[in-house]
Amino acid sequence: MNVPFAHPGVIAVPYPSRYMPFNMKIALALFAASAGFSSASIIDQAKFIFAFRLMRDYFYPNAVSTDLISYTAEGWNGQGDPLASHSLSCSTAGPNWARQFTNIVNHTQFINLAVSGATSDKDIVFASPPDFRSQTTSFLNFVVPFPEKVAWTKTNAIFTVSFGTNDVNNSYKNTAGNGTSLYSQDLDSYFSTVEKLYVAGARQFVFNNVVPFDRAQIGVSQGTTLQTKLRTSQNSILDFNSQLSTKAAAYCGSKTDIKCSVFDTHALFTNIMNNFRNFGFATPDGFCNSYASRGGCDVLPTVDSSCLGPVSVYVWKDSLHPAWAADTLWAQGLFNQLSSIN
Repeated sequence: MNVPFAHPGVIAVPYPSRYMPFNMKIALALFAASAGFSSASIIDQAKFIFAFRLMRDYFYPNAVSTDLISYTAEGWNGQGDPLASHSLSCSTAGPNWARQFTNIVNHTQFINLAVSGATSDKDIVFASPPDFRSQTTSFLNFVVPFPEKVAWTKTNAIFTVSFGTNDVNNSYKNTAGNGTSLYSQDLDSYFSTVEKLYVAGARQFVFNNVVPFDRAQIGVSQGTTLQTKLRTSQNSILDFNSQLSTKAAAYCGSKTDIKCSVFDTHALFTNIMNNFRNFGFATPDGFCNSYASRGGCDVLPTVDSSCLGPVSVYVWKDSLHPAWAADTLWAQGLFNQLSSIN
């Protein structure tokens, strides 16, 4: 495989003027084989973005992605045709990262198969919503057979996969030192599902790792012992992210016609929280109860006087979900990273 591989290093990522530029470490910059692809960046060629994960939101300009705590889901419950009209909701009190990423790319269609609360494999880490496997089955049943509905190809479609938050959150309390084994099984299933997308024709993948939600109120509220376990033990977010990078390298390195990128949301949000004032935020981990219940994908202009300001001054919309302004940085960072991949 011809692999122009930028090993774990530092990429300078420019952001809108309201935010301070920063250097973001990435666990896996990219694996890219030259065969069958043009010299234009994958962003330039993108017409569809597919999202698989735990997320909330439905928008139809050209993309596919999947996530339950849900950072991406927008209302589809995992049942029936994901292309059919359904109610729209976002967990960010405004447009989530995937919707914003699609808008930045500007010439793509967003197809959201994410289901709120999902895990990669519910037989390994249980959650009731349809998991990555089920979301992929829906893609194979309702999207692949109908090119007249979605005319995606190996070069015009980007597949974003964002699992791990629910996998870790639903398991870390009860895994006594065997998190490494558990996450290895979970991620083996994850990449077995990615393989099904590959067999169907997908060739361009983004794997988002897990944000440091141990520093959000859901982690802080657990107390020092459980927060430390979530942060640093073998059952931790870092353990899951490390294994994701290793298995992504192995999977993508085994292919001769694939482009993969791991986007390091953990490093991004760590930097945002460490330097929250420089990014225009008022608090690194707080949220306002008045905004926590907002479920729309549009930014409401109403400012609650009991809050520190509008929703945009909060990194977190509630105890677990990032707010839309933090997701703006996620979307812009991913756009910048993919723009350098031909």
